Amino acid sequence: MSGIKDQENIDELRKRLYDRDFSGTANTRHQLPKTEVDVSRGWATSAPRVVPVAPPVVDEPPQTRPPELDMKIEEEETLPRKRSYRMIILLVSIACFIVVAIISSLYLFFGNNQISARNISINIEAPFSIAAGEQVPMQISVSNQNSVPIQAATLIVNYPIGTKTNDAETKDLYEQRIPIESIAAGEAINIPLNALFFGEENEEKEVRATIEYRVNGSNGTFFKEAESVKIKINSSPLVIRVDAIERASSGQEIEVTLTVQSNTSAVQRNILITANYPNSFSFLRSEPSPSYGQNTWIISEIAPEGSQVIKLRGRISGVANEESELQFLAGTPRSDNQFVMSSIMTQAKTTYTIEHPFIDVLVSVNGDKDGAAVVEAGKEAGVVISITNTLDETIYDMRVEVSPKGNLIRDNLLNIKGGFYDSTNKVIRYEVAGMEDLAEVRPGESREFLFFVKPDINQQTASFDISTNVYARRVREAGAAEEIVGTAVAEAKYESQLELRAQAGRNDGPFVDTGPLPPIANQDTTYTLTFEIEAGANDLTAAVMTTSLPQHVAWLDNFEGEGTVEYNPVAKQIRWNVGAMSAKTSKQLKVQVSLLPSVTQVGTNPTLVGSQEVRATDRFTETTVRVVNALLTNELSREAGYGRDNGRVEAD
Repeated sequence: MSGIKDQENIDELRKRLYDRDFSGTANTRHQLPKTEVDVSRGWATSAPRVVPVAPPVVDEPPQTRPPELDMKIEEEETLPRKRSYRMIILLVSIACFIVVAIISSLYLFFGNNQISARNISINIEAPFSIAAGEQVPMQISVSNQNSVPIQAATLIVNYPIGTKTNDAETKDLYEQRIPIESIAAGEAINIPLNALFFGEENEEKEVRATIEYRVNGSNGTFFKEAESVKIKINSSPLVIRVDAIERASSGQEIEVTLTVQSNTSAVQRNILITANYPNSFSFLRSEPSPSYGQNTWIISEIAPEGSQVIKLRGRISGVANEESELQFLAGTPRSDNQFVMSSIMTQAKTTYTIEHPFIDVLVSVNGDKDGAAVVEAGKEAGVVISITNTLDETIYDMRVEVSPKGNLIRDNLLNIKGGFYDSTNKVIRYEVAGMEDLAEVRPGESREFLFFVKPDINQQTASFDISTNVYARRVREAGAAEEIVGTAVAEAKYESQLELRAQAGRNDGPFVDTGPLPPIANQDTTYTLTFEIEAGANDLTAAVMTTSLPQHVAWLDNFEGEGTVEYNPVAKQIRWNVGAMSAKTSKQLKVQVSLLPSVTQVGTNPTLVGSQEVRATDRFTETTVRVVNALLTNELSREAGYGRDNGRVEAD
């Protein structure tokens, strides 16, 4: 109402101010006094200074103003007082807000609020020690001591390497996320865990747990970690025992027996065994054969208190007094790769020392004495065994046993000189009964033994191994114990036989040949050249044929075949990149060339292509094999229906 009244007063005041009949008191005009000031025109400084006098003040009656205007002025004078009151209220409100914020911050900081991570407890309950491979009685307890529930809770459990799920699949278990949804205020829950722990004896396994959760009215995710626990593996479910000799000579074959024994009342499944060989040990074979490579075995199952035996043979090579170690590991395989170990349950090792041989045994194949010979395809392999007594004393009743093995060793392919071949045991024996000079071998004396292995060009990856053991007595008594005094081994592999065939023809294949036949001087005659490469008993890689064209033959850039063809116009060289070839397979190439004979070639058979060479790598022997063919003329085969002298150049 006061606002409306004020507006009416203002309107009334405005009406009276602009009223024509309004008569106010006019202000009196003042006359300015006229005072003359005499200004000196000289420099005299003694003249008196005139001070101007103000005009007299005339008292006038005060002007009157409307009462409405007085009321408005009074209201405007009271306005600052009202504004000061509102400012005080605003400052007090701000101060109260700051106090409340400080109190709330202290409340939150000291954890006395109704939602605090300190009011959530998470504990892992597990035994101090367990047997590897057995189920662990373990659980995690979570307690919410807040005054409100926690929502969308998830328990995250992190397991050590080597943990498996306790089910039929037994997968690797690294992390487990268990949804809990919500935990009411003051509620405590227990979550059981079901896992299998694998590891070596006395190995410690660490388990960690975290709970993630949310609260009402917040989009953030909070977490609380539990104190991790360590579980000690007090016994392994498997035990490995290794039996092997402790001393061996360089070149000697040794046998290593590995026994994997169950040490638990539960059935052990999917056991992975791996072997780590030193540089001085070369794997030869094993029973059972490795599941992967030469050092990995998978045992599908071992019954309680049962065992599994693995026998392997290897060849020793190295310098005297060198000590080496064989290591064997048993554990569980990874879920994504069964040949990679996830966790080691047990391990064992054995050591051996290379000793000086009593005698020197040397085996050479076709003169190759390094123990790894490569024999050309189709050639006979001559094996020479040379034995020298390196002792300072005489040895007696020497006996030599040679065991040739491999896919090329057959009774009808062995030619033995001076020895006896035991076809039942596949052993060649040299004894005193057949060679009297073995009865006594003095220090420094040598004996040689010889036999031959015939080739078989149809046998793929043909090879054979020679293992030689020498026995003798150090005293001449008949009842003295016989002992092994020297060993040696050697290996021979046969290279693949490579064949190359080249032939000239006409209209042979996809090309149409033109020109006179027999060829005529100064006239073009085209020919189709066919090259064929055939692999032998072994696979080949990187096979390449190279040849060149003479000056009177032109390259027409027409070819068809397997692989790629490159032509160098400067050197007129043809390069055929054949690539890989399987054993007993062949590849073919056809190219078209043009012959332009000169008058100087009349009466001759011009050359169409120079000598051809093929090189390839034998995948089995890892050696380079090659074959070279002579140059090829334009004389066509009469078996194909061409007449005699069909390639002789005639005059124009």
